[in-house]
Amino acid sequence: MISFVTPMRRYDPENVRRIQAMLPKGCEFIVVTVPGGAAHARNIGAAVAKGEVFAFVDDDVHLISAWDWDEWLTHEWQFAIAETYWPSPNVNAFMMRAESTMLNVLTCVFRYKLFMSGFAAVRRDAFEEVGGYNESVVFEEHVITLDFYRHHFRGARLPVKARMLRRWHGWSPTNDVTSRGKEHPPPKPGEIVVLRT
Repeated sequence: MISFVTPMRRYDPENVRRIQAMLPKGCEFIVVTVPGGAAHARNIGAAVAKGEVFAFVDDDVHLISAWDWDEWLTHEWQFAIAETYWPSPNVNAFMMRAESTMLNVLTCVFRYKLFMSGFAAVRRDAFEEVGGYNESVVFEEHVITLDFYRHHFRGARLPVKARMLRRWHGWSPTNDVTSRGKEHPPPKPGEIVVLRT
């Protein structure tokens, strides 16, 4: 089974339905609203997930894919990223295009598999081996990527196109969704919602 994990600041039923509708059928979909930053929420979601593959999806992306997991899982990868990232028309400003272009050059041309959680997938054993997301750093996506490479895990690009629906500045050290410097409380009732697609 594939377990999709989406952190949210607060539960938004309309956005949950939107995300649920774009995911493949027959999967687990976990929405986590526990405070403490995105890395903390992703780790909480992974801890309750039942799947052998975790797919982290942000609440501000639209994914375009044929979702052929049966075929994708026959390949020898431990972690995987989207094929491309690009802003949707409503946030298609110069800086969003520039950052997306840099990210796509990094992943497509230089073949560096940066574990960007707009969409990123990992097999359970690889995620557990590196200890999940590091909650004490600002750039947790970069750190977990380095952890995967340090363990000689194989990365892949899956045929998934990620379209950003909100403006973001992924390289900012003042990133407000980081888990660094925040309390990391255990989840309260209602802060983890497990659904099916």
